[in-house]
Amino acid sequence: MAESPAAKAAEIKISFAGAEAKAAFDALELDRDEGSRRAIHFWDRPQWAADDTVTLPLLVKGVILRRRRDEEGPAAERETDLTVKLRPCPALPEPWRQDREGEDWKFKIEQDRTGPEFTPMVSASLEAQVGPPELLLIEQQRELLDVAGLTEADLADLTALGPVHAVKWKEEWDELPGKVAIEEWRTDNGLRFLEVSVRTDIADAAEVQTQLEQALRDRDVTPPPFGERKTEAVMTALARDAHL
Repeated sequence: MAESPAAKAAEIKISFAGAEAKAAFDALELDRDEGSRRAIHFWDRPQWAADDTVTLPLLVKGVILRRRRDEEGPAAERETDLTVKLRPCPALPEPWRQDREGEDWKFKIEQDRTGPEFTPMVSASLEAQVGPPELLLIEQQRELLDVAGLTEADLADLTALGPVHAVKWKEEWDELPGKVAIEEWRTDNGLRFLEVSVRTDIADAAEVQTQLEQALRDRDVTPPPFGERKTEAVMTALARDAHL
């Protein structure tokens, strides 16, 4: 029987877009040479309406296919990971209702809380270390997509969307538990996002999100009044670029 999984951990996120992303980047005194660089691609099947609006069928179903590849070091030594993410997470059967892992792959369930509303949303993701740069799902990822209700037709004729040029930093902030992750996304058409996040236990999530907002203010960074999920915004923009 399929049931909705419960998360034990939460990721608290605050995202900045455009000019706000640049202002936050400058205020946090970030240096791209001190971060780790990766190229990110997504896969979906863009559908175009008569009024030139685009729909991403997998994204509409709450499915994200993402590949990240290191952009530093010798090409043969650059690591690549491929992630299947379900957000919001649908009802799942056992054994997909709890964290698990195998050789070169890891499955986790967590609660996403994106500011400024911080509305809890349970997500599930299976990340696998892969070799070839193409979209090559491993057996466990295909099984997860199958139990989530996707068919082979849903995964046919997908289009690669990218690249997104990403830089990620990990910092220690005294006000917050654990490491603070900061990630910048930029696209060739000028789109820019900056996301600051921290992971914590579900029981502490409300307190930590308040601490994260205050920690940003203490660094002269004002949390934005409106939130925008960077993945959805970037995928839509990349789909439009691919259509031109």
